[in-house]
Amino acid sequence: MSIDEIIKNCEKYLIKNEYKSYDQFDALTNPLINRLTKNKQLARRIAIQVVAKFPFDLHWLGMKKMLHTKTISDMLWFYSIEKGIDASNEINHFFELLIQKKLKDRYIWGLTFPYTSRFIDADASMPNLYNTVNAGISICYSFLHLKDPNKQIAKEAINGIIHSIETEFGYIDEDPKGWYIYYPGQKHPVYNVNALTIYFLVFVKKLGLNDLRFLDKRIKSLIHLLAEEQENDGSWFYSRSDKGKWIDGFHTGFILESLAFAHKEGYAKEIAEILHLGWDFYLKKMFTKEGYSKYYLESNKFPIESQNYAQTIQTLSNISKWLKWDQKDLLNKTINIVIKNLYDKRGFFYYKKTKFFIYKQPFLRWSVTPMMIALSYSKQLGHYKN
Repeated sequence: MSIDEIIKNCEKYLIKNEYKSYDQFDALTNPLINRLTKNKQLARRIAIQVVAKFPFDLHWLGMKKMLHTKTISDMLWFYSIEKGIDASNEINHFFELLIQKKLKDRYIWGLTFPYTSRFIDADASMPNLYNTVNAGISICYSFLHLKDPNKQIAKEAINGIIHSIETEFGYIDEDPKGWYIYYPGQKHPVYNVNALTIYFLVFVKKLGLNDLRFLDKRIKSLIHLLAEEQENDGSWFYSRSDKGKWIDGFHTGFILESLAFAHKEGYAKEIAEILHLGWDFYLKKMFTKEGYSKYYLESNKFPIESQNYAQTIQTLSNISKWLKWDQKDLLNKTINIVIKNLYDKRGFFYYKKTKFFIYKQPFLRWSVTPMMIALSYSKQLGHYKN
């Protein structure tokens, strides 16, 4: 099938399901599980991982289908890059939905369901930097296509996000480097989400919607963080924390794509060396010799995982487009692998495929909307062959 056909089928599937889905990390949306594990972080983590990793779908146990924040911001991003002004109604619709989803009276967003990891025990009302910055990037992409009343709200939202990440989350100054806190109260930087914050702040600067000197100062401090804490081989761990000493494909992709965006928007001098080193590591270490995108540095071809492949396609496509570092053959291999192994002609991508099982659940914010964005970017290059 062509990429256009796949994207259209996914769009139809999303509309049919009103953009709602289960999530691989949603075990605590089951009221009984949530109540039995309350204040027991290890028990909550185990419950989430059992549901996420069990080869058969356990959502019949009572988890809730939801309209996830990331699904909304992804659709806003998708329509803005895929159709632009021709999708004005859709863009304004998803922009308004995203604004409705913000938490409290501030421009901050979270998962909107309870979630526990090795780093955090979050309730449904807790914001996080990842969802907030992704909302911000999608608003930036949509900005030129918004109707005038929404454009004014978007200006307020963008400035509100910047204020909130300074105050609600917090900026840690380690001059000359600095970083933003992922979840309120965390004490170590997470590199990939700070790279995405670079993407957002550079985009805001490009649009001229905030104090340029302030934005430049923050962007350069975040670049210093990634430069000083990049490993000698060009990689980045997930976090500075001892709990975050792993390297994976899709978080590496976040970092490289964000740095490439900043590079093309005027930060080439600050970024060139670390970006070249990171790109070299990524191409040499995060793919198998057959062209499979590795989930962890230590992985082989499995798992073939939807979020990881979506980010791989997006990273390869955008770096090829923005910096002319063409990886046409690798990109085509990656697209063919994910379509062959994870695409369902009903209009969605499976969660993942391991050596022994296929996890056929279509988790929209994780496996479908990221793939739609990624395939849209790849299509812009115009050289995909199936």
